[in-house]
Amino acid sequence: MAEIKFSSKAHRDFFVEMMGKCRKNDTYHRAFFYVMGIAPETRANINQMFDLKNDWIMPEGMHGGWQTSGTVRVCQLAFNLWNGYCGERQGDEFTPNDLFCCEFAPYFMEGIKIRYPEYCRDISASKNQPDYAR
Repeated sequence: MAEIKFSSKAHRDFFVEMMGKCRKNDTYHRAFFYVMGIAPETRANINQMFDLKNDWIMPEGMHGGWQTSGTVRVCQLAFNLWNGYCGERQGDEFTPNDLFCCEFAPYFMEGIKIRYPEYCRDISASKNQPDYAR
C-alpha cells in the first residue's frame, strides 16, 4: 500500500498516538483511527466515540452536542469501517452521495484504502487488464 495521506500534522500525530494506545495494529484499528482523526472535533472527542479499555466503538457519542454535519459523516464512516455499524437509518444519510458530499471526501477514500488494502490496489499495475479508455 502506498504512503498514507494525512489532512494535517495534527491528523498524523493523532493517528500515531492512537495506534500506540490500542491493542491491535490491524486494518480495522488503522482505518478507524485514521478516519476519526480527520476532523479536529472528532480528535478532541475520541473518548466519547471509542473505549480503548474495552476496544469498542461507542455509538451513543453520535448524539454529542459537539457533533456537526461534517463530524457525523466522519463518525458514520469510521464506525462502518470498524464493524459495518450503521446505526438507525433516518433516510439516505448512509449513502455515498451523502457521506462523501463534504470536504473530507479525499481522506474518506484513504480510510477505505486502509481498511480494504486487498481490494484497493493500483489497477494500472495490472498488465493483463484490457484498455477500456478508448
